[in-house]
Amino acid sequence: MSPCRDMRLYLRFLYALGMICARLDEENCLLQISANSETYALIYTLSILAGILGCFSYAYFNPDELFMNVYTKTGNFYERMNLLRFCVVLCLLHICLYWRRRRHILLVETLLKLNRLCSSERTDRYFMRIFITYSVLFVVSFFNYANGYAQTGLEQVAMLIYVAIYTYGFLSMSLLVVFFVCLQRIIAAGLAYYNQKLDANDSSTNCRGVLVERQRLLSLITGELNNCFGLLMLPIVPLILLMAPTGPLYLLSTAMEGKFHTFFQISIVSITASLWNVPWLAVMTLLMRSNFITVEANKTAKILAKIPRTGSGLDKMVEKFLLKNLRQQPILTAYGFFALDKSTLFKLFTAIFTYMVILVQFKEMENSTKSLQKAQLNFADT
Repeated sequence: MSPCRDMRLYLRFLYALGMICARLDEENCLLQISANSETYALIYTLSILAGILGCFSYAYFNPDELFMNVYTKTGNFYERMNLLRFCVVLCLLHICLYWRRRRHILLVETLLKLNRLCSSERTDRYFMRIFITYSVLFVVSFFNYANGYAQTGLEQVAMLIYVAIYTYGFLSMSLLVVFFVCLQRIIAAGLAYYNQKLDANDSSTNCRGVLVERQRLLSLITGELNNCFGLLMLPIVPLILLMAPTGPLYLLSTAMEGKFHTFFQISIVSITASLWNVPWLAVMTLLMRSNFITVEANKTAKILAKIPRTGSGLDKMVEKFLLKNLRQQPILTAYGFFALDKSTLFKLFTAIFTYMVILVQFKEMENSTKSLQKAQLNFADT
């Protein structure tokens, strides 16, 4: 049996990270909550919150300890704000996951049952492929952070805080994102299953029953899935937007300003800076381009168009269904604030580029001011 059957691999990691603390009963496809799992969820959440708040306090009250020699004041301020924002988002996510844990478990259990109804080896392979991609990106991000911050002249404690917070942040946030993408895949498989039944059934009674079941699934998408996991995506996407210029800024502040002199150092720093944002942007691209649900929803229109009109009540039901559901596609959103689709991905990359240009301009203004002040001092000395 595949280790991704019933998403067992994901559920084990989510359990280990205190995010969905329930054991899978494989025979009945139920997520069981026990006293031990509840205790583990509470202890893990409190421990993580204590660690994150400790790092936040250190960064907030000791800004001088986080000073990096490779950056100007603008770069140091930007890096420190990123770290503080990261700590805040991690705290909010863990509080939300613990506070709404039973609601999340109920939703995941419902979708696991749907997955068993329309399970396939293709879906299991997709889950495994996404998990392997996530694992590779995690390794890349860890080496990026470890090597990048080792070159900045930070004190050891400050360097460990940066590496620990960012590495754990990618481990937990990206796992939530890829799990959310897999849940979308399950729903798309469910829609495909109902489309097949709809295509195979000619009687009005059977078609009516399939349409009702399909409508319940769409209600689950626009309702509970958006409310649960859409809320979790809400702080993650802006956080990635705000920290995305870190890689280009790091490259400009180090290799391109002559902070490193040997070819080996310049090569390592350039590779690190080039790969700095790749893991996060890859995860975001995976999230925004997951249009399985829309594709399967559109297929329903083609199937319904083939149903012969009989003058019965089914005709009115089909017309009402088309008007209500196919004009308004099932859209996954970040709790209603923005859609998680390709258009948002394009806007995200545009905003990242704009934000990066603004940061570079501030950096150049600071360098120009320093050069002018230095020239004035030299002139005064002469």
